[in-house]
Amino acid sequence: MSTKIHELYEDEKSKKFVNHLIKSYLPINKPQKVWEFEDKKEHSCNVCGHKLIDMGTVMGKMMSSKEFMKDSIDQMKIRVFGEEEIKYEDIAIIKHITHGAILAWQGEKTTTYLCQPCIQDLLEMVSTKLLTGDKNIVWITNQMRRDQIFNSFKENPVLDKQEKEKVEEIKYRADKRKATFGDLEVLQKLKEKMDEKQ
Repeated sequence: MSTKIHELYEDEKSKKFVNHLIKSYLPINKPQKVWEFEDKKEHSCNVCGHKLIDMGTVMGKMMSSKEFMKDSIDQMKIRVFGEEEIKYEDIAIIKHITHGAILAWQGEKTTTYLCQPCIQDLLEMVSTKLLTGDKNIVWITNQMRRDQIFNSFKENPVLDKQEKEKVEEIKYRADKRKATFGDLEVLQKLKEKMDEKQ
């Protein structure tokens, strides 16, 4: 099944944008609910264009809307007794709070906002492309894994400034595919030092 994410990835003009989204929104623990849009403007999903809403707006409207409270209680009774089907557009939170907008999510080091279905589509696309051996996706995920390892060195309080600078040099060489066995030995010794002090 082709999704908007797939379409963007297959287009050479927008492939870099999808690469950016992969690095910002995966692994799945990176994206966070947007509590408040910093610029106070309306936003849409940067992939599918669906209107987005932040948690602060949802909470504020829920607390101040008498109509929402009344309809919510009435609809709970309907659901409990199964009297009738409630149309999507009449569901209290849709009708009074979101007006069809969905919750915004934001990844790391990005100014983009995505909806949860697009994040799910991104995850599924990456999984599929990894299984089929897509060289670009394999390279990106390997780079992300390598960055995570180097970050664990750079953030460790056991290592001093010079050791962290050495790690940064090795990372630079690794990114250029010019790391040596000597570099690996240095990292191994630093890892042993970190393990000893924990």
